[in-house]
Amino acid sequence: MRSIVTTTVDGRSRVLKAEELPDHYWVNLWSVSADAPLGADNADENAAFPPAGIGSANWTMVSVPPVEEMKATLAKEGTEGIDADGFHLTNTVDFVVILDGPVELVLDDESITVQPGDLVVQRNTNHAWFNHGDKPIRLLALMMGLPQ
Repeated sequence: MRSIVTTTVDGRSRVLKAEELPDHYWVNLWSVSADAPLGADNADENAAFPPAGIGSANWTMVSVPPVEEMKATLAKEGTEGIDADGFHLTNTVDFVVILDGPVELVLDDESITVQPGDLVVQRNTNHAWFNHGDKPIRLLALMMGLPQ
C-alpha cells in the first residue's frame, strides 16, 4: 500500500510524495494540527497519537497482531499509554474502519466482535483490540483530538 500526498507549488498542483507504507503495527499516514492545518510535509509516520487539542487529527493504519503476539510484545517491550493487555485511552474521538477481521473490540464491561466494513466510533473510551486469528488484522483510523 502506498501513501500519496499532494501539494501546490507556484499555483500548480503536484505530488509531494508517493511512497510505500512501512510494515509496522502502527503507521501514521498523515497528521494535522491547529498549527499545521494541512499537515507537515515531513510528518512523523511513527507518531502514535495526534497532537493534543481541537484541530488535531491523525489518519492511521493499525495492524493488530494475534492476541498472543501482542501481549508478548507488550510484556517484552511495553508501549507508553498501553497496558500489558493492550488497553489504552486517548483524548480523541476515533473513527475506525475495520479492513480485515474479525477482531474483538474489548471494553471495560463488555466486548463486541467487529467485521470487515464495520465502523467503530471510539469516543474517548478505554479499550483494546484482540485478534484471535493467526494473521494481522488492519484497521484504518481517523483520530480527532479533543479539548485538553
